[in-house]
Amino acid sequence: MKTIRGKITIFFIFCLVFVGLLTGLYYENTIPLRKKLVIIENFDDLLNNILELRRYEKNFTYYHDTESLDESVFYLFKIEDQCKRLAKDINRVVGPNEYVSFRRNIIDYKHALEQNLDSVKTGNGNTRLEEIRSKGKALVDFAQALIKVKRRRIDRVLNRSLIFPLIAIVAFILLIGVVIQLLNQGILRPLSLVERATEEVAKETFTPISYPTGKQDEISRLVAGFNKMAQELESRQEQLLQSRKMASIGTFTSGIAHELNNPINNISLVVESLMEDDETMSHAERMRLYEDLMNQADRSSEIVRNLLEFSRARHPRLEEVSLERLVDKTARLVKNELRLNHITFSKEIQGQIPPLELDKSGLQQVLLNLYLNSIQAMDGGGDLKVVVELDHTGNELRMDVKDTGKGISPEHLQSIFDPFFSTKKEGEGTGLGLSVSYNIIKKLGGRIEVKSRPGKGTCFSIFLPLGEKK
Repeated sequence: MKTIRGKITIFFIFCLVFVGLLTGLYYENTIPLRKKLVIIENFDDLLNNILELRRYEKNFTYYHDTESLDESVFYLFKIEDQCKRLAKDINRVVGPNEYVSFRRNIIDYKHALEQNLDSVKTGNGNTRLEEIRSKGKALVDFAQALIKVKRRRIDRVLNRSLIFPLIAIVAFILLIGVVIQLLNQGILRPLSLVERATEEVAKETFTPISYPTGKQDEISRLVAGFNKMAQELESRQEQLLQSRKMASIGTFTSGIAHELNNPINNISLVVESLMEDDETMSHAERMRLYEDLMNQADRSSEIVRNLLEFSRARHPRLEEVSLERLVDKTARLVKNELRLNHITFSKEIQGQIPPLELDKSGLQQVLLNLYLNSIQAMDGGGDLKVVVELDHTGNELRMDVKDTGKGISPEHLQSIFDPFFSTKKEGEGTGLGLSVSYNIIKKLGGRIEVKSRPGKGTCFSIFLPLGEKK
């Protein structure tokens, strides 16, 4: 079966079969042991009867008690009858040759006993006590040897019975180990992957789970469903990023309009001068005005180009980026916001900063979000400074965006990267800017940290790896 339920059902059936097999082996080992115990009891009875026979034989030998001789005959018949009943068991224990020898000894003992009995009763002839004693001793030796062999076999069976539970325990432990391994590979490990992936989703990282395809069990369907959800969330994240971009554009549209008005007004003034004084102007003056027109047109084109480049929706594209130019380029987007809020912008590049291969548009989005947050935190004016340097390990590049604004309270620092968390007044922010920024930096293989003191300002630190190009 392909489902986990089916596998568990098969496992329990297998366990039942295993337990049944152990039970069967136990009974197969126990029932013969019981039979062996019955047989050895019969052999003990045989030995006891032979010993009784020898006891009466000694009474006759030492005390010449004829009644004891009669009792000996009684036990002899009893032993002979037992020998016939136990013939199969004796043959299995000592073999047919020993059994035949035992029967012959019984017959010889019987003849010697009858002859001695006749001699005593008639008073004729001598008793052959030595022959009786030797034959009787042979019977005792045989019975004792028979019991000894049987007990040795029972001991072997008992030893196997003692080893059998140990073997069963070891087999059961191995079975449990195999089951645990199967559960770990088939259920626990995939669930652990899903758990870690879910934690990453909470951090806005929508990485699909790498899991073998082609299976039809519940875990595989769960993983497939999760991967589909991750793809959908990734798509929604891109849409969210684009929405945030458009929201950012809305906050500085007025500044862009003002920036465009300046070169357009200059163009209008130059054209007006040309129209009025064209005939009286020298060639040099006219060329200077034409050059001014071109400069103002280039300025307008650059403003529009920067705005279009930032607002354009596209998939992340890795390219070599100069961070110094990116810092300046992003600052130009908020130039009017800085001027209107009386904020001084500065940058500091410490050391030789190598170009990085990363998503230029994504990093610009992060810087723009941080710039705008700083501007909104300094509504009464202040300083905005960007510091770019290599960290002390030499493995990361660090960018600090510092402001002298009102800062962030300690109880809010743990939540500022959460989606939709905002300390701004209702209607002034969506609470998505820092969350989107956190996700972009994480995709670049870096991290973003924040330090803040209420009333003193805030510093956002971006760390990007240098070891591997992202």
